[in-house]
Amino acid sequence: MPIKTIFFIIIFSLLTLCGNAQQVMLFNTRIKSPNQELAKYLTNIKHETPEFLNELEKYRLQATKQEATQEDKINFGAILLLDILFNRAEEYEKLEPLLKEASETLHEDPVIEETWGDIFYSKKDYENSVYHYEIALEKAGENLNLLCKYTIAKFNIQNYESALENSLKYLEKVQTNGFMYYLTGRCHFELKQYEEAIDCYEKAKELTQDPAMLRTLEDFIRQAKEFLASTSDSETDEDQRFIITFAGNSREDLGDITFDILDEIYYDVTNLIGINPEVKINIIFFLTEDYYKQGQSWSAGAAQGLQILVPLKSGYKSPEYVKGLLGHEFTHTMVNLKTNNRAPLWVHEGLAQYIEYSITNGSPDQIRNDFEGCLQIWKHFRSLQNDFIEGDLSIPLDKVPAYIGSQDRKNVVRGYVASYMGIRCLVDFYGEQSIDKLLGALGQGKNIAEAIEETTSKDYSDFQSELKDYIKNQ
Repeated sequence: MPIKTIFFIIIFSLLTLCGNAQQVMLFNTRIKSPNQELAKYLTNIKHETPEFLNELEKYRLQATKQEATQEDKINFGAILLLDILFNRAEEYEKLEPLLKEASETLHEDPVIEETWGDIFYSKKDYENSVYHYEIALEKAGENLNLLCKYTIAKFNIQNYESALENSLKYLEKVQTNGFMYYLTGRCHFELKQYEEAIDCYEKAKELTQDPAMLRTLEDFIRQAKEFLASTSDSETDEDQRFIITFAGNSREDLGDITFDILDEIYYDVTNLIGINPEVKINIIFFLTEDYYKQGQSWSAGAAQGLQILVPLKSGYKSPEYVKGLLGHEFTHTMVNLKTNNRAPLWVHEGLAQYIEYSITNGSPDQIRNDFEGCLQIWKHFRSLQNDFIEGDLSIPLDKVPAYIGSQDRKNVVRGYVASYMGIRCLVDFYGEQSIDKLLGALGQGKNIAEAIEETTSKDYSDFQSELKDYIKNQ
């Protein structure tokens, strides 16, 4: 039975920002052709046609002649960009040659780079979108719509310091965007600047009419106030990778927790996942009653953004337990960084358990059974394993969230078992290097079915059949 985890993921709309904030649109920039006839044609055409492709080839020939003028290149860039927009839903590999051609033709035009960033953004590959938005901003100068997209993309790769810097630049120019105040508050919160977060959330409330958004903001305000109260008298230690906050006198309960242990966890997890994070991770040790304001009484730890929250009851049983607990939660933060918040729950929980058991017991196949109620839970787990193996019971991996979110304790355990066995199957058949490959594909914007196929050369249904047989044979 794994440590249960509270996991918060903020999902942003790709096309618009909520509330009554100004809209931020993708694919809304164009290159204007100096040729009036072509400009009119491009304005009126709504989809790709044989005639359009003929026109595209005509302007391509003109632009690639040795004597081609800048006007010829702009004309071709304008029609080529429209062709890219017509095909923007295609796989990136099909679009890349067109984007490179457009960039080589008009290498100084910011619209090409912005569109390139929008392509990646629409595919949720935020890291690459950031790269192209940065180039576009260098070329375009002040462009608030572009700055807003760049800021959200930065937030989605959990680069909160940079996202905050740019959101504040935006708010210097626009004070009516409720969502940007909300996003700025989220950045402050992740950086443990709770008073500033509360101020931003309050401003977002003033600018928001949507009832659902108002409820969300009220929840975040309450959470930020609770964090502020819980950590106001805390002590903090910091090294190049971690910031540790000890609430109250909690330092006395931490026993053998040291930066050496955290460094060991750091290398174990980052080497397996294949990531070299450029951000520091916050670990906050709460007094138990304060932690339960954030989580649930059954939770042994929680990962939220770049913060790991840990309750302190009456000290910890052993350094191995602490290492397993922190390894589990640290895995969640690294998976989110690696995948840009795109990993499904079974990957998150399966991998967190795999690493937790490896750290705690020295082997991923020796499941930890030494926490509260261990005997009952262990027997419960074994009976469930027998259900899987002898009863021919299997859970489709896309149903894991429903099981883990169930009110039925047995179903919750089933969801965790299915997640863990999914990762075990992947590693046993395809090696630990498959984890890096799977998470990398998710981070590039591929969905889980595409990522599994890229990793295993099997389609998702075949992999799940393989998993079912794997469980039977354990």
